[in-house]
Amino acid sequence: MKFSLEDLAKLVGGTVYGDGSISIEEARSLDQGAEHAISFAIGDYREFAKDSKAGALLVDAKIEDCTIPQIVVSNAKAAFAKLLEVFHPPVVFPEGIHETAIIGKNVTIGENVRIGPYCVVYDNAIIGNNVTLHAYVYIGHNVRIGEGTTIYASSVVHENCILGKRVVLRANAVVGGEGFGFATENGKHTHIPQVGNVILEDDVEVGSCSCIDNATMGSTLVRRGTKIDNLVHLGHNVEIGEDCFLIAQVGIAGSTKCGNHVIFAGQTGCTGHITIGDNVTFAGKTGITGNVPSNGLYAGFPMRPHKEWLKLAAYESRLPDVVKQVKALEKELAQLKAKLEEK
Repeated sequence: MKFSLEDLAKLVGGTVYGDGSISIEEARSLDQGAEHAISFAIGDYREFAKDSKAGALLVDAKIEDCTIPQIVVSNAKAAFAKLLEVFHPPVVFPEGIHETAIIGKNVTIGENVRIGPYCVVYDNAIIGNNVTLHAYVYIGHNVRIGEGTTIYASSVVHENCILGKRVVLRANAVVGGEGFGFATENGKHTHIPQVGNVILEDDVEVGSCSCIDNATMGSTLVRRGTKIDNLVHLGHNVEIGEDCFLIAQVGIAGSTKCGNHVIFAGQTGCTGHITIGDNVTFAGKTGITGNVPSNGLYAGFPMRPHKEWLKLAAYESRLPDVVKQVKALEKELAQLKAKLEEK
C-alpha cells in the first residue's frame, strides 16, 4: 500500500511540515528507517531523528533543523497506532461457525460472529454481535460475551462468567478458573467450593497465559478499560478499578480491592484483603503488604514511598565502605582502651 504523506496526515489529524507529496509504503522504527517508511520520534528519540534514514517522521512537536518531512500531531503515539493498523491490517477470519466447532444447547449467537476450528461453546451461553473466537477456545455454561469481543486461541472462559463489550483475551488466558480456597486442619488441606464468577467490564484486555480466578462467592471484578499483561494472576474476589495497568508477572492475592488508574509494574506482588486507592503507581518488584491511600508512588519490599526507597537503595550501595569504616573505628577504639588501661 502507498499513501502520500498528506493523506496520512489527514488520517491522523496532523499537520505536514515539508514535502507532503512523498510516497509512504510502511511504518518502521526510527533505527530501521527507510526512504519509503514513516517513523515515530517522541521524547528522548527526538534527538536521533535528524540522523534517521526515514522518509518521514511522526512527532508531537516540530523538530527544528530537520530536513526530513514531518507530521506533527498532539498525540503522536496514538496516531502511530492508527498508521500501524493502516499498514498492517488485522487478519479477518471468515464469518460463521467452523464445521469442527461444538455448540451446546440453547446457545444464543449474535450477528457477524466468527467461531473458529475446534471451539467449544457450552449450554446457555450468549455470544453478542461481532464476536470472534479463535481456534480451540472454550466457553463454559451460561457465559455471556459482549459485542465486539475477541478471544484468541486456546483461551478458556469458565461457566457463569461475564465479558463486556470489546474485551480482548490473548492466547491461553484463563478467566474464571477455580479460586484457590482451602480449609486446613491437622496439616491437611480440604478444598472449599468456589461458586462465584468473574466479570470483565467493557474494553478490558487480558494478556497471554494470565489467570483470573472466580470468586468464592460473588464476583471477581475487573472494571472498564483496565489492561492486563501476560502472566498476571488475580486471586478470588479481587476487584480492580477502571483504566489500570497490570504488567507482566504481577500477582494480587484474594479479596484485595484496587481503585482506578493504578499501575502495577512488573513482578509486583500484593497481599490479600487490603484496599488500594486511586492513582497509585507501584514500581517493579514492589511488595505490597498493607492498605495504600490514593495518589502515591511506591517501591521496594516491604513497600515504602519511592523517594524513601531511593535513599535506602543509595545507602545500601555504601554499606561495604561503612562496614570497613566501622571495623577501623572499632580497631582504633580497642587500641585507645588498651593504652588507657596501661596508664
